Amino acid sequence: MTDKWHRRAGCGAGCVKIKVLMAIVTQVKQNAKNKNKVSVYADGEFLCSVTAESAVKLGVKAGAEIDGARLGLLLEEHDRETAFSKAVECVCRSMKSRSQVEKYLRDKGFSDEIIAQTVSKMTEYRYIDDAEYVRAYVSAYGGKKGARRIKYELSQKGIGRELIAAVDDMLGGQEETAAELARKFMKNRARGRDGAKKLFAHLAAKGFEYSVCADCASRYLDEEDFEV
Repeated sequence: MTDKWHRRAGCGAGCVKIKVLMAIVTQVKQNAKNKNKVSVYADGEFLCSVTAESAVKLGVKAGAEIDGARLGLLLEEHDRETAFSKAVECVCRSMKSRSQVEKYLRDKGFSDEIIAQTVSKMTEYRYIDDAEYVRAYVSAYGGKKGARRIKYELSQKGIGRELIAAVDDMLGGQEETAAELARKFMKNRARGRDGAKKLFAHLAAKGFEYSVCADCASRYLDEEDFEV
């Protein structure tokens, strides 16, 4: 090798400073952990792992000369494949929004270009679908939280305003949901204005609208048939 490259900790293409003028690929062998990938060695040193298809596409084989430009392409391909693999692992653990996947990859050190390409591919393959994410979130928490709380939490996860605006229609009226939570909260608690205030605060903290909280507190105070 005419000169050396230096690899810093991390996994993004920006983690490699290319100083190579020319090197010789000394070995290309099947990756021990992933049979779909090959490990590339240049001048006897491990360089990176890419799919066999990418290696063929870039003309990377034992004995081939590799210059700085081709090395850059090889490492970019490595990053693209690694980013997609990590993103798939991320969403397989639990459903994620587009913004959450972008942050995950950014924290891993990938470049903005690689992140954009990865997220686009993930969206195309339906691994990322913010509309479906919102529907699943509402289904999971609609019986436990109010619309305000749910919409706030979705905004914190990077969901767009247009999708968040659809939450109210998905939930419908939450009077019965709030009433059921009120019954559970007030079970074995003494009646009275102090209890009503605590009930109001409890429902408000869960994100129910003021009118819904006030109605439940009023029913608790005024209606004898409000079972708890």
